[in-house]
Amino acid sequence: MPADRDLALPARGAWRRDLARRLGVAGFWRWWMQNLSALVPAGPRAALERRRMRPVIAFDGDRATLWQPQNRDGRIDLVQVASVALAGDAASVVVDGRQALAKLARGAAPVKVAVAMPPRSVLRKTLMFPAAVEPDLRQTLAYDLDRHTPFKPDELYFDAQVVARDPARGQVEVDLVTARRAQVDAVVAHAQAWGAKVVAVTPVVPPALVNTTLNLLPPELRNGARFAKRWQFWLPIALLGAVALVAVVLPVWQKREYAIELNALASQAQQQAGVSETLRNQLERQIGDYNFALERKYAFPGTVRVLDDVTRILPDDTWLTQLEIKSGSRGKEAQRDVTLRGESANAGRLVTLLEDSRLFTQAAPRSPTTKIQPGPGEIFDVGAQLKALPMPESLALASVPPPAATAAAPSPAPAAAAPARPAAGGDAALPADTNTPAASAADPAGAAQAAAARAPATAGAPVAAAPPAPAAASPAAPAPARPAPPPPPPPPPPAAASSGPPGVVSGSMADPPPARAARRAARQAGKDPS
Repeated sequence: MPADRDLALPARGAWRRDLARRLGVAGFWRWWMQNLSALVPAGPRAALERRRMRPVIAFDGDRATLWQPQNRDGRIDLVQVASVALAGDAASVVVDGRQALAKLARGAAPVKVAVAMPPRSVLRKTLMFPAAVEPDLRQTLAYDLDRHTPFKPDELYFDAQVVARDPARGQVEVDLVTARRAQVDAVVAHAQAWGAKVVAVTPVVPPALVNTTLNLLPPELRNGARFAKRWQFWLPIALLGAVALVAVVLPVWQKREYAIELNALASQAQQQAGVSETLRNQLERQIGDYNFALERKYAFPGTVRVLDDVTRILPDDTWLTQLEIKSGSRGKEAQRDVTLRGESANAGRLVTLLEDSRLFTQAAPRSPTTKIQPGPGEIFDVGAQLKALPMPESLALASVPPPAATAAAPSPAPAAAAPARPAAGGDAALPADTNTPAASAADPAGAAQAAAARAPATAGAPVAAAPPAPAAASPAAPAPARPAPPPPPPPPPPAAASSGPPGVVSGSMADPPPARAARRAARQAGKDPS
């Protein structure tokens, strides 16, 4: 292929050609197409080349030969399909020419052909020019045609192409082709009379491949529709743009729909989280309100405990005239200050005694001691702080037994009835002992309440939220019944007689009902010495 086809394009595209040449686009395009063509199979590559080539009418003397490009074993060759004699009647020549072109016609459209000039009618010459004249090479050649040819410029059709460049010397090598206008117009008139549309006049003669870009046809007679203005050029570009648009927009649209769904799920989860957060805040506020007084109570030792500790640690020769306990704060931490004023035989050791105590810290004199005159005593003013106490363990607000234990619990055994006591015996009616195993089995809730009432110090401890109780077992599937528990053992004999007034029970020292009944019966019979 020729190295360049600059002059085969209209002159108005010179600035674009020059810009592409300076940017290296033309060279890159040639290199890219050469490498891509090597990857295309021979058959499709030859078919594409054949579509780009036109039938050729070669005029030589008194005969015109019609050549058609054909694909032979993956190679394009020009094959002779007809020959028309130009000598003779003009009408018969036209008829023969139309019949020859009718073999290549496709529909009613005229056949586009290239006309090959005979070598003796073409003047071809290689010239060297400065590289600076390359953008205006056609105009430069038009001025110098009379120097390079024996004819006047208005008698010639010419075309040229740049075949080589020498950047080191700043020169370009140009292939110049000229032909007389009379001869070119004659062969073009013959081809048009046969019904063909001449798109190029080439100096190459078949059977050589007519793949040159040199075209002796005047620019005004060449194919007016530029390739960039044809639908064959724009339709693939439009399809490619549509595919690229779909490839870009479709994922974005899918991600948009996915983001909308995620936003809906996130909004729903946020609403649920807001409800849970509200409930948690309400629960924490209620627990805080409930524990406020308890925290104030258990934060520091109580007043009675402080008095007890002060009474124990002060020596016998010391007495107090004033004791103050004041609440204060240091930043965000609460504190309680204790002030002790009084008289002591040795006021200096009071600070050490207070520091050794488990309740006081940072003991120090508030003012110098004053000697009592007369006497051995001293007036002191000592200040200290109460140590903060650890908070007691939090208790759950409620606890629910597991559903399996509740469903599998057997029917409680009937409790043994307490023996009847006469009303006139002087003993008051005694309440049932809720601490016995029988009472606990008969009334589990009452036993739990009694056990909670007997708890010593944990009754007033701060509470915490109880864990949620598991769902109760379904009544449709009861748990297997367990054997009834054995009867409780008989209560032990009383350790000592009750020391309280008649009819009052003092804890575990009270006699069980059967022993009291037996003693009452013996006393009535006069046998009980008590």
